[in-house]
Amino acid sequence: MKKITKSNRKGAVDYCNRVKNADPRFDVPESHYQKGRLAFINDAVKKSHEVNVLLSDVAMWARANCDRYKAFYKPRADAIRALVSCFAEHYHVVTGQCQVSLRNAADLCGLSTISQREKEKAKSDPAYTPRPNITRATRAFQDLVEMGWVNAPKNWQIWDKHGGQWIDKLFELTPLFFKALGITPERLERQREARLKYLAKSNWLGLSADELASKSLNELKQAVRHLYARAVFERRAKKQEAAKLRRQLKGKTPGEQRHVAAQRVIKRLGTQVKSMSNELFSAETNQELALMRRIISRPDLS
Repeated sequence: MKKITKSNRKGAVDYCNRVKNADPRFDVPESHYQKGRLAFINDAVKKSHEVNVLLSDVAMWARANCDRYKAFYKPRADAIRALVSCFAEHYHVVTGQCQVSLRNAADLCGLSTISQREKEKAKSDPAYTPRPNITRATRAFQDLVEMGWVNAPKNWQIWDKHGGQWIDKLFELTPLFFKALGITPERLERQREARLKYLAKSNWLGLSADELASKSLNELKQAVRHLYARAVFERRAKKQEAAKLRRQLKGKTPGEQRHVAAQRVIKRLGTQVKSMSNELFSAETNQELALMRRIISRPDLS
């Protein structure tokens, strides 16, 4: 693999002119098998591995309609096929939405990379979370949008004013996506109706069977988007709290860490501390310290 030296303001940098993962692939997580999967989803993912969707008539027609007459080069085609498998696994049969962010899909398919500079930042600061590069996944995703296989309007994005960035949006898979896999729109509709009847029995989205029956498909999609956005904001708040705790505890002795925990207890309880016994305050401090250490050790909050 040839390396090229490129000069920039900070000196010479060695980089490779080929993709880092030449064989991206999505494998279904073991946890998905444990919680059970729909036979339809299992079939769709299986077809995505067996069929080269980019050689289908649907793909040829879609490329012609978006004025792309040149075939995808192999690294891009491999990335698209990996994303197709991942999206099929996370497809919601009722709403048609794909319940995985592009950021997470890139990780699951091996399409995200972390630069050496980001690794060095994380090494020098344990509280820093390196930012992955998902450009390869983003470009493959845009090709799916242009071919009409994925529906992802920009106005579906939500701005996080506290984080200063857009949150990952839910996008939809169109019937063309499944036609490329050999799954007809009629089968999609049958699966949607059957799944909706099943979910009506379990108060899906907190709605009774009658309330669910009165909702249109667009209303259900909007409700799912709302729940998804709320979950994203809650998860970001937890990650920010974990990062703050890591900074507070970094380089501190056990005694100093306990002092931080005691300060947090005082801040949380306020004037209630005055009516507490010393033993009860110590117990609260022990619980707070244990909670802090548990939060910063969670890999999903790193």
